[in-house]
Amino acid sequence: MSNKKFALTYEMLTVKTICRSVFTLAIFLIIYLQGFSQKNPSENVQQNAVNPVDLIGVIGDLFNKQGPARSDVIIPGVSNLSLLPIIGYGPANGFVIGAAISATNLLGDKINTQLSSALVSISLTTKEQILLCARSDIYLPGNSWYIPGDVRLLIFAQPTYGLGIYGLDGTLNFNIDGTDVSKPLLQQPMRYNYIRFYETAMKELFPHWYAGIGINIDDHFEIDDQSLKLDTPDLKVTSHYFYSTKYGFNPLHYSTNGLLFKITHDSRDNPINSFKGFYASLGFRVNEKIFGGSQNSTMLYAEWRNYIPLQKSRPGLVLAFWAWGQFVTSGNVPYLALPSIGWDTYGRSGRGYVQGRFRGTNMVYGESEFRMPISRNGLFGAVAFINATTASNPITGQDLFNSLAPGYGLGLRIKMNMKDRTNICVDYGRGRGSHGIYFNIQETF
Repeated sequence: MSNKKFALTYEMLTVKTICRSVFTLAIFLIIYLQGFSQKNPSENVQQNAVNPVDLIGVIGDLFNKQGPARSDVIIPGVSNLSLLPIIGYGPANGFVIGAAISATNLLGDKINTQLSSALVSISLTTKEQILLCARSDIYLPGNSWYIPGDVRLLIFAQPTYGLGIYGLDGTLNFNIDGTDVSKPLLQQPMRYNYIRFYETAMKELFPHWYAGIGINIDDHFEIDDQSLKLDTPDLKVTSHYFYSTKYGFNPLHYSTNGLLFKITHDSRDNPINSFKGFYASLGFRVNEKIFGGSQNSTMLYAEWRNYIPLQKSRPGLVLAFWAWGQFVTSGNVPYLALPSIGWDTYGRSGRGYVQGRFRGTNMVYGESEFRMPISRNGLFGAVAFINATTASNPITGQDLFNSLAPGYGLGLRIKMNMKDRTNICVDYGRGRGSHGIYFNIQETF
């Protein structure tokens, strides 16, 4: 057996082993907790708690660690931390090892202050990636200010597949010299380093309505377009190289830096696991060379999320919707900074496809998720989801909604921390000719 076949077989066996381990653990915990959920909660635990059991309490019980009675009541000014070792597999990263910290804190009175949250992680992957990420949503007392942030430093490797929605049938159409050429779909592997710095400060103007300004920096450097061959008889021009040279970008390094003007509505009851309410935002980004960017351009961002409770007696039974659009409204944006699935703030869009599988000068994404509790104690839950992506390609003339890439799947939820509803999420998604397993902490949206 060749080394390549051996590696592929080993990877497939390892993936199966991880899947079996996860579901074996889930079955064991369900059996163990069949009687546990029938126990009356401690007198110190709030009787109106939505989720009286979480993984932290279960682990303590398993090891006979009798700590304070756990409650789902959030105390203002007291941080709630969920520490999670990251051991998993993702289509974009291969096998991943690392650690994540989910933190929440109520910085004011619970009557008029939204829960603040942060998610910090560091990971190493078998695809020689180093991922350092810090995302946050901070609400100051009385919701006077809302400060969202997204900061990343990535030593990264990821294939690209060109612009637009192509390749769902196993072929990819190129239109480089004016003639359509159909050939088998080829991943175009790339390595690059990436710095993202997004910080926005928004003032509350009316209840649940915010407006403000932010700094957005995207810097891609040390770009290695590994499929590109310009100095050999077997000439190969990649989508990234062709786009970059056509629109005047240095294919080795470029930046997109500017200001974001944003207005947001947020009436969710919990920003990391919503049972009701909705979120909507509209942003206009102005990228200028005077801020250190490669070219001048403008972009429009729109996002909407809605959470519909289905049964008052079961708060976790929710129908959730998520839609966003990103549009280049003037100028040119570098290839890797164009809208792409899996590059939203928490990297959750496009389940069923690998991160970066679809990219375009304009993109619209929609998803719906049905969420339901499984166990009476709230420890286990499940989701079912469907999604669709459309993107445009100015080179081939493909417009939005000319083609759609659908996805669907199922997921398991394990309650990590009952105070802020933090879940461990394990999802299996399928797309057309694609599938993947996705491990996360906190909900997809």
